[in-house]
Amino acid sequence: MSTSKEIRILLLEDSISDAFLIEMALADVVEFEHRLVRAERLSDGLARAQSMPFDVVLLDLGLPDAQKLDTVRTFIRLSPGVPVLVLTGLDDASVGLLAIQEGAQDYLLKRDIHPSELGRTIRYAIERHHIAAALRASEERFQLAVAGATAGLWDWNLQTGAMYISPYFKKIMGYEDSELPNEARVLRDAIHPEDTDRVSASLIAHLEHKCVYDEEYRVQTKSRDFRWVQSRGQALWNDSDQPYRMVGWIMDITDRKRADDALRESREELQRLSANIQHVREEEKNHIARELHDDLGQQLATLKVEAAKIEDPLIAAETPAPVANLHRVYLLIDQIIGSVRRIAAGLRPTMLDDLGLVPAVNWLIDEFSASHDVQVVRRIDANDIAFNHEGGTAVFRIVQEALTNVARHSGATSVTLEIVRNETNCIVRVIDNGRGSPNDAHANANAFGLLGMRERAARLGGSIRIKTAPNQGFALTVVLPLATIEASEH
Repeated sequence: MSTSKEIRILLLEDSISDAFLIEMALADVVEFEHRLVRAERLSDGLARAQSMPFDVVLLDLGLPDAQKLDTVRTFIRLSPGVPVLVLTGLDDASVGLLAIQEGAQDYLLKRDIHPSELGRTIRYAIERHHIAAALRASEERFQLAVAGATAGLWDWNLQTGAMYISPYFKKIMGYEDSELPNEARVLRDAIHPEDTDRVSASLIAHLEHKCVYDEEYRVQTKSRDFRWVQSRGQALWNDSDQPYRMVGWIMDITDRKRADDALRESREELQRLSANIQHVREEEKNHIARELHDDLGQQLATLKVEAAKIEDPLIAAETPAPVANLHRVYLLIDQIIGSVRRIAAGLRPTMLDDLGLVPAVNWLIDEFSASHDVQVVRRIDANDIAFNHEGGTAVFRIVQEALTNVARHSGATSVTLEIVRNETNCIVRVIDNGRGSPNDAHANANAFGLLGMRERAARLGGSIRIKTAPNQGFALTVVLPLATIEASEH
């Protein structure tokens, strides 16, 4: 505290003689200049404190309108911003101690006041009051931050092992505040076993080498499922460079992780699709581009919905790193759309024209088996069918789309492919041993990506039949009339 500042003192003392002794002692204080205002009643003193600022009040416990501890309680309650020094008689030391418990900064015996002691006591009372006020403000800010945060806070005492875990932290894990103890083992035991070693190594590196602690890992919730969190923390070290405290936060990033995984799967599927359609007829470019858009449209719409769910809370929480991650999600969506356009613009019609249907289908099967580790049993007896261009393309595309659907949806390890003919039709069958689906799933024209195949079959006067059941595989049969798929001169 600066000694050049004038200290404003409020003296609440009804005894003229005691007030004179205090004024004389203050006159001999050399540490600071002062301005003294005196009131004889508590009510008058409170009125003075409300009309002008004071740095300290010297308060007698025996006033005409207030007695003993009620005097301290009333003044502190009605004027909490001024530090209180209690004045007591020689026999009232115990009362002075009780006054400190009520919020007074210190007490003085009126009959034994010395200037040096009075000056020191006043300065210390003012300083302690300021420190206490700053501490209360800091605690209030912390409590407001904890109550309003969208992240779970934790405060770990490394010397005792105790850990404060905020209510929102427990909410992320599915618990009410009273259901989990504030212990470090709560967080340690909740970490997914596959992530435990990595998180522990990062924590040790931070505490021993002051490396950055910023990890993403899974925690088990009350319902026994797992959610992804991002955890950051910062330790404090003493003069001996030993960590003694660590404070940090976690944020639920499950939605962002799911969106990232969905984007990655979509890009991988797009790459597989592009590898399978490098040599398609030029006149089918626009049609194939539309099918690609239809196929990815639902996934892109879902990704945007998931991203929207986490956008507003992240912006409100002013967390720039997760918001930047969200912006990368939108960028990846735009990249997928751009890839579709480039694929549609780069299609070439050479495979069927150069090789013929049967060699092209065999090449497609070999590529599929190598890419997906699925055994394909083939029975192709179509060499005597003189496919016209539209018919050959339709059969090739039906086989291609059927195998793609197997890779995406079935989880099959074995597929049987047949292309045979009878007297009037070409018959294409694709049967897998995968997980299957409810029997009514094929009622939806978009189910299993069958829209393109239905359109091709209908355009050639053909039909599609589906047979499936849960855990009993999926069987697709396409019947195409020879009259529409063979060359007219045949």
